[in-house]
Amino acid sequence: MKIVHAPTEIAGQMGILCKELREKGHNVSGYNCFHTYLSYKGDILNTDAWELLKEFDFLINNTDIFHFHNANSFLQNFEDIPILKEKGKKMVMHHWGSDVRTVKMVKKLNPYPLEPTYYTDNEIHKQLTTISKYIDTAIVQDYEAYHYVKDYYKNVFVLPLACNIKDFRMSFPNVTNDNPLIVHAPTNRKFKGSYYVERAIKKIQNKARFTYKIIEKMSHQKAVSEYLKADIIVDQLLCGTYGMFSVEAMAMGKPVVAFIREDVREKFPADLPIVQATPETLADVLLELVQNPKRRNELGIAGRRYVKNYHSAERVTDELIKIYKKL
Repeated sequence: MKIVHAPTEIAGQMGILCKELREKGHNVSGYNCFHTYLSYKGDILNTDAWELLKEFDFLINNTDIFHFHNANSFLQNFEDIPILKEKGKKMVMHHWGSDVRTVKMVKKLNPYPLEPTYYTDNEIHKQLTTISKYIDTAIVQDYEAYHYVKDYYKNVFVLPLACNIKDFRMSFPNVTNDNPLIVHAPTNRKFKGSYYVERAIKKIQNKARFTYKIIEKMSHQKAVSEYLKADIIVDQLLCGTYGMFSVEAMAMGKPVVAFIREDVREKFPADLPIVQATPETLADVLLELVQNPKRRNELGIAGRRYVKNYHSAERVTDELIKIYKKL
């Protein structure tokens, strides 16, 4: 198949999927017009919308499947997707959460309020209505995001986050370490619940020996080298699911703490080893892990196994190809 991914790289996923699709024999190009300090290194072309549009006619004539990301396409107001539809091109829209998460639905589904995304509820509704008029199939990473798009598309597939496991060196927590390192790495403090992490750290700082480090505004490559030193990773506490940070941390053999809504967790495999915590319980959860090096080690081993079984790029891409064949 001839496949194009565009135009927004989220959490390195576009690059991972493009690389794996090529290894499976497909002709794939990825174009990213969204640039951040994370500087993900992937098998895609980092460009801008103007340069990409110069290739629009070529792409139309030489592509079987257009895989769009994050409620974006080539042109503003999705003016390109009716053209692609008319030409009989197969299309899929891959939503990542912040592009579809409305304040109204968050209030209905989530026990904790979330910072509004970059679109208003009306804008999200308008975008999803327009996109789904021409694109029948959407992809989301889990059942937290599923609820925000299920009423718009004919087909919604849940595709787990993809991880190149071999890119991550294992470093399980040492069972003899009596000064564990707790790491929190927010890309957005309000969304991740960083206030509650720091509040929990203050609550337990005189109850046990540990070191706390927050990692921010660092390239992905440099951040990963810091994560390797961690004994405990704290991800997000408000959203109700886990993200790519959790996946990468588990791939390195680190125990992960996050809040996962019950209705979302029951859809994940039963052996998900992420330690459940809420803003209210986080201090107790962290204290227990700080005082139990054996459990930290066991959770790290279980996390690596979980990522290998459910998030490996090869496995996820096989599922993606099945979705493509149904378009």
